[in-house]
Amino acid sequence: MKIKKILIPYDATPSSKRAVKKIFPLIEKHGSKIIFLSCIHDKATFGFFKTKSDKKEIERERKTIQKYHEQLKKEADSFDIPSSSKIIKSNLESHSIIEYAKEQKVDLIVMSKSKLGTHAEKMYYNSTVDAVFKKAPCPFLYIP
Repeated sequence: MKIKKILIPYDATPSSKRAVKKIFPLIEKHGSKIIFLSCIHDKATFGFFKTKSDKKEIERERKTIQKYHEQLKKEADSFDIPSSSKIIKSNLESHSIIEYAKEQKVDLIVMSKSKLGTHAEKMYYNSTVDAVFKKAPCPFLYIP
């Protein structure tokens, strides 16, 4: 099985940065494409209604993540690895990662431990990594 597309959910934690640094040398020789995916928690202060400050906070977070993705693209380019990135709003990060992997027909998901996702996710799983591992539509590689 040739691995053409690799999805790397990225949350800018030290562990996700470490995972990226470890995976680049492995991918370099295989001609795989990397997709960096970051989820922005789509939160609302007053239940179902988003305030202007909620929207501003989400936009600030999007801009920060975009900068991280630009750095990741430069790193991937230095290894001659084609890459793309996607930022999505999500209430349940693991579900969004799994659905995106299905949509893009990725061949491998690479993750490292990260901060826990939403409150709902914490109730059912030990972590986002655990939830994605259990329901991944393709092979899953965990990098400690």
